[in-house]
Amino acid sequence: MLGLQLRKEFKGRILKGTAIDLNNEVHNERAQEFLDITYPSNDLLKMLEAVSPSNSRPVVLIGDRGQGKSHLLTTLYHSFAHPNETKKWLDLWATRLKRPEINEIPIRDGMFVVAESLQRQNYKFLWDILLDRHPQGQYIRGKWEGQGERKTEVLGYDLVLEMVKLQPTAIIFDEFQTWYDSLTNTKQYPWKNWAFNFIQILSEIAEDHPDLLVLVVSVRNGNTDAYQQIHRRNPILVDFKGEYVKRDRKRLLLHRLFENRMQIGKSDILQQIAVHLKEYFRLLHVQEVEQETVTHDFVESWPFSPNLLQLLEDQILISTDAQETRDLIKILANLYKQQSDTTYIITAASFSIEDDRGGVTSLLDSISNEYHRELRERAQRNLKAVREAIKERDQIPHASSIISALWLRSLAMDKFAGAARNMLLSDITQNRRIDDNSFFLEMNLIVNNSFNIHEHGEKLIFKKEENPQAKLMAFARNDRLFQDGTDVARLAKEIAYVISGPGDVAAKYRVIVLKNDWQTNPWNELSDTEQPGKWDNRIPLIVVPEHVDKMEEVLGRWLGKHVSAKRNTIRFLLPKSGTTNIYLNKELLLFARAVLKADEWKKGEPEYRTLFKTYQDKLRGELESLFDRFAILNIWSFSSPKDCEFHIETHQAKGKDIPDNIHDIIRKSLFEPEDFEEFVLNKAKNNESVDRLLTELQEPRVGGSECIPWLGETEVKEKLLRLCAKGLIALNLREMEKLYRHAGESEVETWQRIKGKLGTGSHLKETFIMMPSAIPTSSKVETRGDTVKEGSGATQGEGSQNVETNTTVVQPDGRQTENKGTGNPIIPNPFGVPSTTSLTRHASTATSALNLMGKAESWGINSGSSLKNVTFKVEKMTGAQLQKLLHSLPDGITYEINLDKEG
Repeated sequence: MLGLQLRKEFKGRILKGTAIDLNNEVHNERAQEFLDITYPSNDLLKMLEAVSPSNSRPVVLIGDRGQGKSHLLTTLYHSFAHPNETKKWLDLWATRLKRPEINEIPIRDGMFVVAESLQRQNYKFLWDILLDRHPQGQYIRGKWEGQGERKTEVLGYDLVLEMVKLQPTAIIFDEFQTWYDSLTNTKQYPWKNWAFNFIQILSEIAEDHPDLLVLVVSVRNGNTDAYQQIHRRNPILVDFKGEYVKRDRKRLLLHRLFENRMQIGKSDILQQIAVHLKEYFRLLHVQEVEQETVTHDFVESWPFSPNLLQLLEDQILISTDAQETRDLIKILANLYKQQSDTTYIITAASFSIEDDRGGVTSLLDSISNEYHRELRERAQRNLKAVREAIKERDQIPHASSIISALWLRSLAMDKFAGAARNMLLSDITQNRRIDDNSFFLEMNLIVNNSFNIHEHGEKLIFKKEENPQAKLMAFARNDRLFQDGTDVARLAKEIAYVISGPGDVAAKYRVIVLKNDWQTNPWNELSDTEQPGKWDNRIPLIVVPEHVDKMEEVLGRWLGKHVSAKRNTIRFLLPKSGTTNIYLNKELLLFARAVLKADEWKKGEPEYRTLFKTYQDKLRGELESLFDRFAILNIWSFSSPKDCEFHIETHQAKGKDIPDNIHDIIRKSLFEPEDFEEFVLNKAKNNESVDRLLTELQEPRVGGSECIPWLGETEVKEKLLRLCAKGLIALNLREMEKLYRHAGESEVETWQRIKGKLGTGSHLKETFIMMPSAIPTSSKVETRGDTVKEGSGATQGEGSQNVETNTTVVQPDGRQTENKGTGNPIIPNPFGVPSTTSLTRHASTATSALNLMGKAESWGINSGSSLKNVTFKVEKMTGAQLQKLLHSLPDGITYEINLDKEG
């Protein structure tokens, strides 16, 4: 760093104490060495002027511990004890600072110096210091003790004056208030009163005879009685509150630390910090009129950032028990030794929470604050959590520096604690500008994966307590915690809820969300209630988790492989075109994990209730419009799935409105009433049951015919009743009632009369569809003396051949017509409908079970088909195969078996 050299006392591995002790300096007499490390601050020059021969007032230094009082008093001691060296020192600084008035300060000579740091408690009484140290001390002690009964408890004014007349004296008492406040003051031991009286005597002599006695004391504040006594004599005060105090303290620090700091030019420093300074102006929005002042501050503070020095001095050390300047020197020395060759300016980010050898340790040793130590441990754990969550280190190249800077800035007092993101970016900037976007992305990764970083407005701050949101998101980003697939299950659950919602939607539709292995093994990842065998009468709405090419072929193959019944009832809900697998969508999965964990934790920690609701709302908001298309089967081909055709349409709905919107589109645009009517009339001609009609409608039509969209059992039954109300069909309800349109009755009247009368469940197996003509209004059948009565359901004779019939039939429009004819009559069965049915024979050569399933499909056989005379022929099989076959045969049917057993 521009050849900057630490003083030799700071170069060792173990840094010695930096505190100046007045007693040590008095004994060591190292005037030149001490003056070399001393900077002539304004307070120091003011004090030298105050004790010059022309002044006649006591001097009092007021300041808290660590502000440099001992250093100033030691310098003053050397000015009395070594006036020549002090004069040379002033001449040198007058030249360096280009301030000729400095070498014009007169220096006293011929003074005897009595200096003592009173906090060491070496003396009970102040006069003992004078009597022990002063050349005439023993003489004066003898005179005092020789007074006999006239001897006073306190060394008197005349004796002190006589002593300083014999030898002019400078008295320097450091830490006077500390010593004075420790004195007892009882009737038996009134030592504090004695000290009060003696300091009064010294003050009066110093004021009345300034050429004989100079009195200088240091106190922490102006509240002590002893100070008040000195204050009565109008002393000169040095209180470290002048205009140039901060500048001088900064220069004192740098001069104390480095041998050659004064020799490094301003232009070299500006070149060294050019990038950092420019970024500081930009990031902190420094106005152009202020930039010159800020630049000067940076040059004055180098190699440290002025913000760092202010942070340490004004916000951290002042709030603790640290000895301010003396400890600050130690902190900065260790911090400087920790830096690498790539450091151009030392900022808050230069403190490394990971390195126990550097400035962090000396800082913690100085402030001795357990809270700050614990906060460092929290910061270290947060850094570890960030690195565990973000495996790609190039995404978080500045994580250590950022967290270190934020930790240090979080030690400041009250409203100053923490830092905005721009300040942290400035802290980590050295000689190369960091891209804003990259930094803020990195910053977000750090914040989102840290437990103890809290946000207060624009500022971030480390706190001992955990940040619930940060902790939640850090857990959510840790892939290792979700290897059991609970996050996928939660995402699927939230998708199902968004689409089905509560109430009516869930009652009408069964929403099934497929998971990762949906193409090869979809049911393995789902619960028992979602298996096809457990489906009830609700319309299945199957959510496909990703967009795939050749969607129709994939869905056709999926239906053929994974669904064996009710294929025509299924509606597929498809994601937006181009959507990858939703379970690989990091944002959706992150929200799902946050919802999952917050749901777990909210029971014991109420703060997670709000977070649960927040992230659940975010997740559901993303999911509401993710699935914008649906598909239903149009043309089915079991043997060649690629030939399957589907209607794929957009529905333009969101969330729980999707199922009903899809249903409306199917009912209004895809459902053809004419096809349905034709299908029903064919069933009526064959007198088939409503149950069989429903069963066949739930299966795709074969032979390349377009499927009739399944609208659900309730709506299909309603349409059947509508056809009945129109007079197109009639319904026989379990031989208990026949529904049909009466002569002269309007469609509306019929509908009002029959609606709601169609049963459910097993009743539908006993409810038959028939043509209206099958319900006679009046009839007369003549045979050779035998008669069939209307509605009797039985003949009155047997063996009849020629029959003449005269039957009145109610036509669909309500008109009555009479049919006459002869021939072989169809005798009504007990249900009053024809009992003849046609049979079609199908056969196949020996082939595999899979091919037989395809054959059955091509013959139009589905789960609702009624079959007779079914035989299987197997040329050869093992006993195990036979047992397996027998176990799989359905109950309720009788079987006949014949076989030849070998051996």
